[in-house]
Amino acid sequence: MSDFPSRPMRPHRWHVRKSGHITKSQLRHRGTILTEGELMVLEQEREPKTPDIITLDDLNQPRFFHFDSILEVEREKMLFNIHDQTLRKIYCEIHGIKMPSHPETHFSRTQLLDRGHWTEERINAFLEPESFSTSLLDVRIEYLIYAKTSVRKVERSEEYKALWQGEKEKRAARRKEIREKVKITQSRLISERGWTKGLIEDLLGEPDLLVDNPHYKTAPQMRLYFLDRVEEIEKTSPIFAARRKDRSIKSPLASNRIPKL
Repeated sequence: MSDFPSRPMRPHRWHVRKSGHITKSQLRHRGTILTEGELMVLEQEREPKTPDIITLDDLNQPRFFHFDSILEVEREKMLFNIHDQTLRKIYCEIHGIKMPSHPETHFSRTQLLDRGHWTEERINAFLEPESFSTSLLDVRIEYLIYAKTSVRKVERSEEYKALWQGEKEKRAARRKEIREKVKITQSRLISERGWTKGLIEDLLGEPDLLVDNPHYKTAPQMRLYFLDRVEEIEKTSPIFAARRKDRSIKSPLASNRIPKL
């Protein structure tokens, strides 16, 4: 992701040099919709003072971008993502464009989904859409909007409440089921039950649960697998049985090695 703010920090404290270039710090004050990776493509190459050697002074040189190129790429990105409302808002603020928005009496589809309990299926089933159109960069933008009065009327209806309550109960039951299931970590699968990382990847696939490491906050998340699923695969998988048999054949050889003194 970009390390630039979503909105200009100080709109009146940035400038373009006479050469037509802008530094990264000035671009940061202006704001941009481009990511760090996209900016690296546009960055003007810096010549190191000593060939074949990169010094600290070289790394601390200002990063320059041709401002017209920034404007062109921002425009291309905006046209490609013209229906992204968040990106449109940032772009308009950076460029000082006043673009008409849908009336406050309506929700857009994105705003409805952001309410948390609406889904695409519910919107299609319960609401009648209206069409709203506006323009940006000479492109006509049309999207669906929904009257807030209609939305709230549906949300207060018994049918919608029953549907929402039923799904809440299902989610609660699922969370309870997950809490009560016996789980095992990847390291215990390997050390205690004869699994290998390759077998885990091939037979178990993605973990059933990812949780934060209780001992080290910065460590990667712990990968947990439901023990009943593990045991079922151990009983029924010929691949696991063959691999475990192969390991048991090799183990006596390892035990006959002369210990180091």
